[in-house]
Amino acid sequence: MFTCAGCSCLCDDIIVETENGKISVKNACRRGAGIFLNYNVSRARPKVNGKETDFDKALEKAQELIQESKNLAIYGLDTTTLEAQKIAIELAEKKEAFIDDNSSFCLGDFVEMILKEELPTTTFDDVRDYAYVIVYWGADPYHSLSRHLSRFSYYPRGKKRQRGYEEDRFLVVIDVRKTHTAMLCKKNAKFFEIQDDIELINAFNQVLDGKAPSIFTRDIPRVIKEMEKADFNVIFGGLGLKYGLRGNYDLFKEFMKKLNEKTNVYFIPAGCHPNMRGFNELMFEKTGSVNKYSFRDGKSSEDFTFYNLLKNDSIDTALIIGTDPLNSLPFEYAKKLAKINTIVVDPRVSFTSEIASVVLPSAISGVEAGGTMVRSDGVRVELKPVFEREINDEFILKKLLEVV
Repeated sequence: MFTCAGCSCLCDDIIVETENGKISVKNACRRGAGIFLNYNVSRARPKVNGKETDFDKALEKAQELIQESKNLAIYGLDTTTLEAQKIAIELAEKKEAFIDDNSSFCLGDFVEMILKEELPTTTFDDVRDYAYVIVYWGADPYHSLSRHLSRFSYYPRGKKRQRGYEEDRFLVVIDVRKTHTAMLCKKNAKFFEIQDDIELINAFNQVLDGKAPSIFTRDIPRVIKEMEKADFNVIFGGLGLKYGLRGNYDLFKEFMKKLNEKTNVYFIPAGCHPNMRGFNELMFEKTGSVNKYSFRDGKSSEDFTFYNLLKNDSIDTALIIGTDPLNSLPFEYAKKLAKINTIVVDPRVSFTSEIASVVLPSAISGVEAGGTMVRSDGVRVELKPVFEREINDEFILKKLLEVV
């Protein structure tokens, strides 16, 4: 059995068999199977200024750029292990650098609220065993987290949920469009197609306060009544919820508090990066913040998000680990990234590696490198490699740390 690091589900029941150089994979979703089956495709090569070289020369150049940098930013890390993340954070601290990951525009705010105990949370295992009402809010796990529904939430039979999803689960999907997950809402289910998340929360609060809701006049009271039937319910919040709240997190926390005065409702982020929560937890233990942090200033700020650092010309060197910002940045920021020194640590070729000053090929976590990752519910999962590769993220970061 192996663990798939394709998303934050970190499924640990993957069967990988190798024979005569060929690989077969069982139990994995399409994304996960692709990681194992295509592990040798589009592999990065060591480069300096766009020209291929040997690894030692590329590493030496990367060390030189790290040493000479006056304003270093470390970015990425969501696809690597806790062991590598710890070294990256130590490097950022010693260099008085900026450090950030995808959670600053993804679900880091929700993770921080959980770590501060401002939102009640639980584990996938308890959801499988006990959850009755299951809410997917601004998330479409049918595509983004392919085995989420089948392994942990709606479909599996659990200790207290033995009769199957049509009798022992009540599914609620909240989204701005009818997603594939929303299409599952038939018997014992409800789909809310909304225009405004805040308006919906206010309507839920009206019912919780004993008033008539301003919208969905029959459906909201029904969902509250279904939640009150059980002592265990869960909300999985995705990016749709994050951006739908428009920064009104206090409103959402108050809503969760009111729900839990009536029954038990837990919250788990519906994230997709395999070890985003691991990075958030390490940063929280170290600094009290989960991302966008400056060790020089000793604080977290929106000014220290990676895209704002580029926008404001605040950095001269970027160390990018296991992510491809050039593929997602607006063009004006992408141009600025191309003008500074960029060190890319990645197993595969990416848009960012094509413009990088230095490329350091690494190992694929869970395929060629072992270690520890943290699921989006906070449970730590061990990875063991199918093949062993000496040069991995941990090895490279240790070498870069040596020169600081």
